[in-house]
Amino acid sequence: MPVQSIQLEPGNDDDRLELPGQPYAMALWNLIVRPPRRRYDLARLGPEEFRLWSVCVKRIDINLTNSRGMTLRCSHFLPRALAEGNPACDPGLEPRPVVIYLHQNASCRLEALNLVPLFLPLGISLFCLDFAGCGESDGEYISLGWFERDDLSDCVDYLRKTGKVSAIGLWGRSMGAVTALLHADRDHSIGGMVLDSPFCNLTTLATELAQSEYLAVKVPTWLLSGVMGLGRIRIRSLCGFDIEELKPEQHVGDSFIPALFVHGRGDDFIPPHHTEKLFAAYNGDKELEMVEGDHNSPRPNHLNRKAVLFFCRAFRCSPTPQANEDGNLARKLGLDTLGLDGSLDLPVMSRQLVLEAGKQLAISGSFPPVPGGGPAPAGAARPWLGDRHQLFIPFRAEGALQLCEPSAEAGFCVCLVPSPSDWAGVSRPPEVLIAYAAADGLHLARASERGREALAHAECQLDLSVPLLCVLELRPKPSRIRLALGTGGLEFEHTLREECDLEVFTWLWDSRRGEALFFDCAFSELMHPAGQDSSVHSGDQRPAGGHLEPPPLAGSGGGPRRSSQRGSTETISGGRRRSDPPPSTSVSVVVGGSAAAQQEAAGSSSSFCQSQ
Repeated sequence: MPVQSIQLEPGNDDDRLELPGQPYAMALWNLIVRPPRRRYDLARLGPEEFRLWSVCVKRIDINLTNSRGMTLRCSHFLPRALAEGNPACDPGLEPRPVVIYLHQNASCRLEALNLVPLFLPLGISLFCLDFAGCGESDGEYISLGWFERDDLSDCVDYLRKTGKVSAIGLWGRSMGAVTALLHADRDHSIGGMVLDSPFCNLTTLATELAQSEYLAVKVPTWLLSGVMGLGRIRIRSLCGFDIEELKPEQHVGDSFIPALFVHGRGDDFIPPHHTEKLFAAYNGDKELEMVEGDHNSPRPNHLNRKAVLFFCRAFRCSPTPQANEDGNLARKLGLDTLGLDGSLDLPVMSRQLVLEAGKQLAISGSFPPVPGGGPAPAGAARPWLGDRHQLFIPFRAEGALQLCEPSAEAGFCVCLVPSPSDWAGVSRPPEVLIAYAAADGLHLARASERGREALAHAECQLDLSVPLLCVLELRPKPSRIRLALGTGGLEFEHTLREECDLEVFTWLWDSRRGEALFFDCAFSELMHPAGQDSSVHSGDQRPAGGHLEPPPLAGSGGGPRRSSQRGSTETISGGRRRSDPPPSTSVSVVVGGSAAAQQEAAGSSSSFCQSQ
């Protein structure tokens, strides 16, 4: 079938709506079996692993083959410990409830992302899929629930075989709600259902749509029966099902699963009387919630919270975040995790909260990883953090240091706050990166409660007999991390997994596994002319070679300082805030710079400060 495409994101051909290219006379059955198809870039699903305040989340992407031989693209968001473990072998793990989200007819699994920060802190995983004929799954047509119930059945079978789930709930909207109803009367093990805007009878709905504003030309009453007959024949030939047999109202009498019915008062695509009729005939425990909005309106936050609490009752699980969940940063700080991860409106974080969380991660994440993810060994030296500096990207920080022992590790610790996202909400915990030099080369690691998680390593035996000039750079567009040893020497780049806010905090950092000396540090603001490539060091003229005797930096005073001695009370150095929106970020660390690097820094808008 020929299609037309509407690009949804400039410059991204993968993010688009595909519309059928048939004449408008065919529009009635297009509304039923071939509505606009939502294509998207898979990056819209977010990173495969990310942190909420009370749990680390891992996304597992699955390709399932349905009963018709089509590939279904699916994603399962789980607590990291459950995703990486096996409840059958680990007595500390147990299967947890899961909610399967079932999207609308012209939608895809992206519709479920905003539910991740509501369910995952409670230990409830979230499974979502693109139905056949939708999103990135195979297939050309949909069936408004007729074949989709078989897709759902395949997903339920898959989840039960993983051994990671206990009770299963269904949350469907429009076509997804009908799919849940058609499945429920043949699978009474489902724990609960949220049914948002289902229709009660497809023939009734098609008749209403034929005389609605959704068609360019309404079908006259005298011609309606003929058009409906033609549509029935056409849909049966294209899709293999009879619209006369798609009657959810005939299934609700045999369903006894607890159900929460939802409908928008202003819905003129599937009018509210459809849900009201289904609700009246439903035999199980039931609730009805009418909300403001139309068929496609975002549901209010209070409705989403009510639905989550409904599932908690149906699953007989606690509506408070899991106390012993892997990656529970909020618990370590003694915070209200439900208020943080469950916030759907405005960020509730303060700068002090971000800093405290960042320091906790920096300390726990400075230790090498412990097998099994346990705490650092008793008696292990705590890392040293220098004065805190508040900065705004893009910027450069330069620090002169010397590694005095082969076991020494020293460099910078950076605290960034990921930008609000669909998959993690608006109140994001900080991301802490450690960029450092060691005897075996350059390293980049992510700090976590499990210890350092290595991101990149450029191997090289550094000469410990001479000082090093470490340069840390954060640059936007594209978000990348570049580490280099001098010009033309050892280097690598690493892409950050998420975009971050403009404001960042940095510390000088020493693991204290060996003696290291810090001399001075300097900070300079980096500005780029409009349209200039932001490649790191694109204009630097540095001599080859990595190790140079660093001259005193501008604004320096005094000799070297040993990082094993704690400094004075931390202070925030001034930074100038700009009014432009935060770009995505990159980090660049260079070990072994030259005086040219310092002259470049001095020539830009700079503020210098000495580490205490």
